[in-house]
Amino acid sequence: MKILVARIPEEGSNYEGDEPGSIIQAEQEQFLQNPRDVHYTLYVQRVSDELVVRGALDVDVDLQCARCSEFFSTTVSVSDFLRAYPAPDGTDSVDITDDLREEILLHVPGFPVCSEECEGVCPQCGVDLNKGSCECKKEDGPTAWSALDGLNL
Repeated sequence: MKILVARIPEEGSNYEGDEPGSIIQAEQEQFLQNPRDVHYTLYVQRVSDELVVRGALDVDVDLQCARCSEFFSTTVSVSDFLRAYPAPDGTDSVDITDDLREEILLHVPGFPVCSEECEGVCPQCGVDLNKGSCECKKEDGPTAWSALDGLNL
C-alpha cells in the first residue's frame, strides 16, 4: 500500500479500504493459509519531516491448530498499528506494505487452537481425539512423566 504524501492535508487524513491478502505472502508461512483481503482503517498525518500512520488491521486467515493440526478459519486483528516514516520535502509516496505484513504476522497467535474443546491427538498412537477415541491404553504404558513418579523429594 502506497500513501501519496502530497495528498495529505495539514490536519491529516483517514484511509479505509482493503488490500489483497497476497501482501501477507502466506506461501512462505507453514501454519497460515488462505489470507483474505486485509481491511485497514488508518489515520495518516504529516509531522515535520515524518509521516505518522496509526490505526487498525483485520484479516481472515486459516491457521493450523496446535493441538489437532487441522486448519480452521479465524480473524487476526491489529488494533494498535503505529509507524513513523521519513518523508522529507519532495517525497512522492511512502510504501507501508511490508510493515502491514509484519504487524499482521506478529499478531498471529503462537499456538492457535481451533476451539477450547479441542482434544488434540493421542501422544502415543496419533489418533485425532476429536473424531473418536483411540485403542491404545493410556494408563497402562509409561508416559512422558512416568520417570518422575518415583521421585522422592
